[in-house]
Amino acid sequence: MKKLFVIILLGAAGYFVYQNYIKEKTVLEINANKSVSTSHSMDIDAPALSPTRTGMISGTVKNVSDKPVSNIVLKYKLNGDPVEARINYLNPGETKNFSTQSVRLRYAEVTFYLEEKSYE
Repeated sequence: MKKLFVIILLGAAGYFVYQNYIKEKTVLEINANKSVSTSHSMDIDAPALSPTRTGMISGTVKNVSDKPVSNIVLKYKLNGDPVEARINYLNPGETKNFSTQSVRLRYAEVTFYLEEKSYE
């Protein structure tokens, strides 16, 4: 029984040390979504063309730390194409909107993921 108590105590102490000293603290909270637009040819005399589809990523970034953050760069992949958004400065608790540049989409299925985030 004494060994079980020591094992539980060591596990709890290890968890406490990990949560407070080893684990990397969350600095930015990012919420993003894709936006897709389609444009059709409007000339009656022109042959039928497939519509042009463009997409971009937009969302919000919130600084959840207790220190200001600057030079935020969010690099995404949108259907395999690299796009990025930049934010100059965020105070603690501040939220800002962002959007990436628009790219032409080659595929019907639109996928995106956050490839890299950097800040100072």
